[in-house]
Amino acid sequence: MPPLARAPYALTSALLLVGFADEWFTFLPAGVLEALREDASLSYAQGGLVLAALSLGGIVGVVFQAAADYVSRRALAALGALAYGAAMIAFGLADTFWPLFVAAFVWGAASDAFIHGCEVAMVDLAGRDLPRALARVNAWSAVGDLLAPLTLIGAAALGLGWRGLFLAGGGLMLAYGVWLASQRFPPPHPRDEDAHAGRDLLAVLTDGRVLLMAVMMGLFALLDEPLLAFLIAYLEEVAGHGPGMAVALSTGALVGGLIGYALAERLIPDDSPGAVLAPSALVAALSLPVLAFGSQAWMVIAGGLAFGVSGAVFYTALQSLVLTLRPGQAGSTGAVVSIIGLAGAGFPALVGWVADAWGLGAGLGLYVAVPALLLALTLVLRPVGRP
Repeated sequence: MPPLARAPYALTSALLLVGFADEWFTFLPAGVLEALREDASLSYAQGGLVLAALSLGGIVGVVFQAAADYVSRRALAALGALAYGAAMIAFGLADTFWPLFVAAFVWGAASDAFIHGCEVAMVDLAGRDLPRALARVNAWSAVGDLLAPLTLIGAAALGLGWRGLFLAGGGLMLAYGVWLASQRFPPPHPRDEDAHAGRDLLAVLTDGRVLLMAVMMGLFALLDEPLLAFLIAYLEEVAGHGPGMAVALSTGALVGGLIGYALAERLIPDDSPGAVLAPSALVAALSLPVLAFGSQAWMVIAGGLAFGVSGAVFYTALQSLVLTLRPGQAGSTGAVVSIIGLAGAGFPALVGWVADAWGLGAGLGLYVAVPALLLALTLVLRPVGRP
């Protein structure tokens, strides 16, 4: 059996459910964008900046990612979860732009410590079965993605406000931090006496394969919660759907993601994950315009399903390549990927500015171009086997 299968059940569960918790909670700001704007008197540009702050927190978060190769993964993950919960509670209590922005920034930084402390431990425990383990982690993430809009739909049906969701979610994350603190994580890899974190990070930064994959991961990261936020706003304001219906239509992408992660174990070759990048990017490039601008509800749902499946396969394959490209340096590699990915952190604010100036359709159109760029880059990146 792989080491992950021999690990204590509580530890395995804690690691597998990291993405579930993060995706469930990080969707909430996107899902309540319209209510948040009205309550806090924000423009679309300000709303986009609040959403972007979750990614901008990665400016600090990259330090935590690199640290996962050197410090206690348990302390990193547990403290990250505790700070994550505190930031969610602060977000739920904020009522103007700057408190919301700062809370979202801290939230984003804490999520890096929480997620990557667990992720690097998963890399060590899973070994050669990492693509399969990541598929399961990402499948649970997709369940969290799906649960988030269902949570919003249920809250709307019950007449509950958005603030209570963040306060409750923050409490759950605080409990998760306590759970992680009680587990025994694998220690960092032994280092030579002359090893130095700065030199290790520089070696990763000068690896052309890492840089190309980092650009691809950064582009793919744009197709996350902020995309759904603007999609939901477009379905409400332009397509004329009610808030509940707009959120329900957006769930096609989330259901597709869940299906895609379930299929990823069978579709991604263990010895060459890169082989599926180009086909999945092509499907994503063709389906996203249908999801964004489909004239009928069934078209939006169908486009979302296809986009979700293809995106899930693409992401799992690329994630497997990134984490195994430099053995023993999964955290440092992830930090470099995040540093480069920060170039796109302001993209939601750009989309918001375009939406303020030319309408939500124009802003949403910026997202439609992203999968085509990914497809072009997959043709540059030849299928890379496991090192």
